[in-house]
Amino acid sequence: MYRHRTISAWHREEDGSYRAEIDGFELVVKWRPESKDARRGFQWTAKGPGDRKLEADGVVEEIEQAMGDAEYALAMELHPELV
Repeated sequence: MYRHRTISAWHREEDGSYRAEIDGFELVVKWRPESKDARRGFQWTAKGPGDRKLEADGVVEEIEQAMGDAEYALAMELHPELV
């Protein structure tokens, strides 16, 4: 399913990545260039308290989708009863 970001907390960093802070987690979306071993696209990670970490299973072509996927994964982790 294609998800769009739902919050306006994302901001662009000097290195071109995007970051947001949600419920004590830092979400980051970065571009990964194509290589002979991997396809290009956007990947996300989320780091939270107590070394909690979530990350994308793969890459997606659209940054909005990566942001939406990161938000959804965090919602599933923190509030599964609401999703």
